[in-house]
Amino acid sequence: MSNVGIPIKLLYEAEGMKVTVEMKNGEIYRGLLLNAEDTMNMTLSEVARTARNGQVFKLPTVYLRGSGVRFIALPDLLRNAPAFKKVASMKAKMEAERGAGGGEFRFEHLVSRLSFTS
Repeated sequence: MSNVGIPIKLLYEAEGMKVTVEMKNGEIYRGLLLNAEDTMNMTLSEVARTARNGQVFKLPTVYLRGSGVRFIALPDLLRNAPAFKKVASMKAKMEAERGAGGGEFRFEHLVSRLSFTS
């Protein structure tokens, strides 16, 4: 886990929490994140699967392949995750080196595939 990026670290911190995963094929899965991998493969339990046509199915467990993930909505609780504190200090250091407002670095790029919900 040492060489993974911030989004993957946040995904690991979401283990044991309810997440919503939108797949590239349009299906949406909402359930308890049991396990996550560096490749964004994940296992969810107590899942509600919403098909593209709107039908909702209840499933006990699903395994989602990370390459098919378009978007992951994480609990709002993770806004205070230690991974973000590290990013905030990195951002402050980079801004101090370049001068405030300069450069191409944008914090939003670090978490482009993740979202938070209340």
